[in-house]
Amino acid sequence: MSLAVALPCAVMSAVAYGTATAVQHRAAHRGTGRADARGVLRLARDPRWLASVGGDTVGLVLQVVALATGPVLLVQPLLVLAVPVALPVGRLLGGPAPTWRDYAACVGILGALAVFFALVGDPGQASPLPAAHAAWATAAAAAVGAVLLLAVRTASSTVRAAVYGAVAGAWFGLVGVLLDAVATSWQRSGPTGLTQTDGWVPLVCLLLAGTGALVLTQVSFQVGSLAASFPANEATAPVVAVVLGAALLHEQLPLSPGHVAAYLLCVAAVALGTAQLARGLSSD
Repeated sequence: MSLAVALPCAVMSAVAYGTATAVQHRAAHRGTGRADARGVLRLARDPRWLASVGGDTVGLVLQVVALATGPVLLVQPLLVLAVPVALPVGRLLGGPAPTWRDYAACVGILGALAVFFALVGDPGQASPLPAAHAAWATAAAAAVGAVLLLAVRTASSTVRAAVYGAVAGAWFGLVGVLLDAVATSWQRSGPTGLTQTDGWVPLVCLLLAGTGALVLTQVSFQVGSLAASFPANEATAPVVAVVLGAALLHEQLPLSPGHVAAYLLCVAAVALGTAQLARGLSSD
């Protein structure tokens, strides 16, 4: 494990993801309040959206490197930095100039991350992820997500965008854990590690969860404003990644009542900060 490699790669990954998110929302959102399957397919012909996919690809490569060299409990929360990164990108794309509230939100997000890292300390080395655990976690995430999506199918566009964003964020949190498992298999056995059950099963689960999260994110951008989907996505992803990193990979997470209360405050600060920044990025 090398934090000197993992942490800078995680920060650069957040920069790539934040840039891509701002561009994707501009390309996908039409203000209709409806999910349009043809609209999602149309994006494949939009140069802006294709460029943002390139940004996502760069972010993914950097995220893989970060997870291969550092713990999920430290790498995944750093991806929240995509939120303040998206602010200046949104400005370049025609959004309003940042206000003092936007800058205060950035400070709040950075402060929440600093407090979280101070509370967690060194989470230690991750354990290998058994194939059965990867499969069950993916199936459970798909089932819970499907129930939530069905529950809000007749709700307002704002509620649907928020729930879609939250489910996509949860799936992205799972993707982080699966990425760590695949990277661990590769490190231990090289390409042959992915031919073994504990290698290919997490890889298949990763592809399924990642595809679902990407598609649902685009749908959330179609349905509602970034102020609805982005905070839910960015607050849910690190929470799910941290919980699964501790439960499935056995990374060390202090869980005293005081720690849990502080974690919740950090999540609230990230959600509120993201909501403030997303208002300026929204095209509504």
